[in-house]
Amino acid sequence: MTSKAVIAIDLGASSGRVVRITLADGRLSLEEVNRFPHGPTLIDDHLCWDLDYLWGGIRAGLARAFAETPSLAAIGVDSWAVDFVPVDADGNALLPFVSYRDARTDGIMPEFYRNSGISNNELFEKTGIQSLELNSLYQLYALKGQPLESYSSLDRFMLLPDWIHFQLTDIWSSEYTNATTTQMLSVHDRNWDPDLLQQVGLPARVMPRIRNAGDVLGPLKADWCSEWGLPAGAGQAPKVVLCGTHDTASAVAALPSLTKGPYFISMGTWALVGRETEMPDLSDYAYRHGLSNEGGVFDTYRQLRNVSGLWLIQRVREEMAPDSEFADWVADGEKAEPGRSLIYPMDARYFRTLSMVSEIQAACHESGQPVPKSRGEIARCIFDSLALNFADVLEEFAKGEPIPELHIVGGGGRNALLCQLTADFLGRPVIAGPFEASALGNAVVQMIGLGWIADLDEGRRIIRDSEDLLRYQPQSSPGQTDIRHRYHTLFKRQKKQASLAVCG
Repeated sequence: MTSKAVIAIDLGASSGRVVRITLADGRLSLEEVNRFPHGPTLIDDHLCWDLDYLWGGIRAGLARAFAETPSLAAIGVDSWAVDFVPVDADGNALLPFVSYRDARTDGIMPEFYRNSGISNNELFEKTGIQSLELNSLYQLYALKGQPLESYSSLDRFMLLPDWIHFQLTDIWSSEYTNATTTQMLSVHDRNWDPDLLQQVGLPARVMPRIRNAGDVLGPLKADWCSEWGLPAGAGQAPKVVLCGTHDTASAVAALPSLTKGPYFISMGTWALVGRETEMPDLSDYAYRHGLSNEGGVFDTYRQLRNVSGLWLIQRVREEMAPDSEFADWVADGEKAEPGRSLIYPMDARYFRTLSMVSEIQAACHESGQPVPKSRGEIARCIFDSLALNFADVLEEFAKGEPIPELHIVGGGGRNALLCQLTADFLGRPVIAGPFEASALGNAVVQMIGLGWIADLDEGRRIIRDSEDLLRYQPQSSPGQTDIRHRYHTLFKRQKKQASLAVCG
């Protein structure tokens, strides 16, 4: 049996990991080499990531991976989007590395529209991306107004995977899928929009060249080869291959779909709900319904909306029972009365609240519903509400066309209750898995770039053959229609407000 392997560096907003993925006899296997939890901390009144700690976890994982498997052929990096590392002319990171969760962008969008003369709608037509305060565009605009002193020396703009690539190869570029999330890339020519760069005060020379997923960026530089006991130089050293460097782009690359245009939810702290398309949708309908067009791998687009995912239950668990298992919350939710209490999970009140439990209970009281108190009641309230919101968003994407099946990938696919409720309210089959979608998609795109796999279709067939997928058929139950009707009646105003916020 011949086997070949690559390393996927997969960085989420709460943990990072280095994963070895092996291709043998047409199947993929995954082994975690190093995992390191992380999160933002407060530095000089700004919420920041610890870049040195992240890089240390990556280096430790790579050292261990190459010690165990010196024949590893390549490395690929994916991470969360929008956050960037400013770099000076000497190639040094300008710290702090500020998080998208930092409050510096609070209320910044109206100021941007007013001072730039660019409306939200015009911005969507330029970039295909819906405006969110956390986007790189608004982070940079906030710096322009209130710059951190160290950022005045910014000479090169690097998204997080770009910076890691630079450490590994000394090559500076930005991969397309992640670059689109900045809201500074033109959807028409796939390059940095000069007008938007001017608005944030950046000259074009500080922006990296755009490259595509599947491109071989270059060999691992000699210093690392020496440190890890590897052969150096082009043709001998392990390669760095660009995957979909936005973790959702890698997750969507791993969809085990055999049909074009699959519908998906990439489920984690946030839920990325949408479908894969071959063309962006810049219509007024897409704009009004908050549908974004993020770049996908191999000339595709991820038409999606970023909605609340497992953030609600994660926060509730931290408050009520931090040592409990999520499986216990799912089990208690299954026993609770369906549809007893509902919330609108995209209400802004849940994003920065000090007590998620109190906020959910207050919302139910204010809307005249029973107040959930037990663990099961609160869990069922969250899971019912998330599934109802997912169904609404997916139907807006479908525009009346049938949805053949829905793929739920990522860790949230392990939540059997949420998967079943989503199938029930949507009325369509749900396929859950792979649960390690970002790492698998990262590896498959590397393997396509290396010539081991012919194309994305073959890669997805391999993933489908390699993974134990879970299937959920929609089930009808008494009161299901009434629950959905009550959800729409209760939150008609909030949904309208959310739509108006999108349209500026």
